Amino acid sequence: MGMSAVRLFTVGPVEMRDEIRELGGAAVPYFRTPEFSEMMLDSDRLLKKMMGTAETSQSIYLTASGSGAMEAAVLNCFTAEDRLLIVNGGSFGQRFVDICHTHGIPYEEIRLSFGEVLSEKHLAAFADTPLTGVLVNIDETSTGQLYDIRLLTDFCRRRGLYLMVDAISSFLCDPYEMDRSGVDVTIISSQKGLCVPPGMSVVVLNRRIWEARVENSALRSLYFDFRAYAADFKRGQTPFTPAVGICVQMHRALRLIDEQGLEAYLAHIAQVARDFRQKAARRLPVRVPEYPLSNAITPLVFAQGEAYRVFEILKGSYGVMVNPTGGALHDKVLRVAHIGKTDVKDNDFLLDCMEKAIRQAQK
Repeated sequence: MGMSAVRLFTVGPVEMRDEIRELGGAAVPYFRTPEFSEMMLDSDRLLKKMMGTAETSQSIYLTASGSGAMEAAVLNCFTAEDRLLIVNGGSFGQRFVDICHTHGIPYEEIRLSFGEVLSEKHLAAFADTPLTGVLVNIDETSTGQLYDIRLLTDFCRRRGLYLMVDAISSFLCDPYEMDRSGVDVTIISSQKGLCVPPGMSVVVLNRRIWEARVENSALRSLYFDFRAYAADFKRGQTPFTPAVGICVQMHRALRLIDEQGLEAYLAHIAQVARDFRQKAARRLPVRVPEYPLSNAITPLVFAQGEAYRVFEILKGSYGVMVNPTGGALHDKVLRVAHIGKTDVKDNDFLLDCMEKAIRQAQK
């Protein structure tokens, strides 16, 4: 089966809208032009509006995957003089841990086992620990748990800490309000809620952390120094060549979401997620975890350890791609995404395929 024939129910890349796919086949424009600058500035205006942050916040457009943006954000904002608290509930919480470990930035971690819900109790354990910031993947993509932003907001406000949120698989899937939630830094990527190909990531920083940390940073990096990006973006440009084609698709995606209305866009994803969960509970011999879930993705727990076998059958026999899970959950959990060009009819198609695949896997 060729790659193009596969139906995606994955959390990124996703099944793209036709308008976005068509742009992907068009010629990529030259970008050092006033037209490209205007397009980027318009994207930025729409992005900040949807993120719920002030026009004065600074966006950094990086040609990098989400992990590159996570590393760049940490390096521009924190140093070995800091001590950070990391919510580590899966492979992307672990990524923040790995970044801090690699760069010698002191950290503490809240380690959550699979199925454990982040609570006030976890934060209370660090009430007397000297800290300067909290790092969290608000939807831990590897488990689908959507953490309670209010818990983290209150903790950071009480202590005067910076709050850095990787919203890569939550932004434009779940309601997200950066300024109201007291978030200082938001990290997103192109291939999740925006539903365009991977390759671009955006870091949005509020004035507080920009002026206190980034402007005075001693960071020694050519490619990842945010000050160079901020200077160039005054005129809608980046210091290095961006993924131009993805920038064009991102602008179109933002315009389409704006035309539809953010609330309607989010409501559709929520409806597809809810429909899938109700039907899966009825039709499949799997368990959906009890913890709060992002609209982006539903984890399905297989009691008999046949998850990866089901993934292989879906891909090989039915041309359907869902997300397998790494590490200890490899044979236990599959994840089904609800973003991109999917609706309730697609859920029915997927569940039909899954019923057959599970029967085959259990033979």
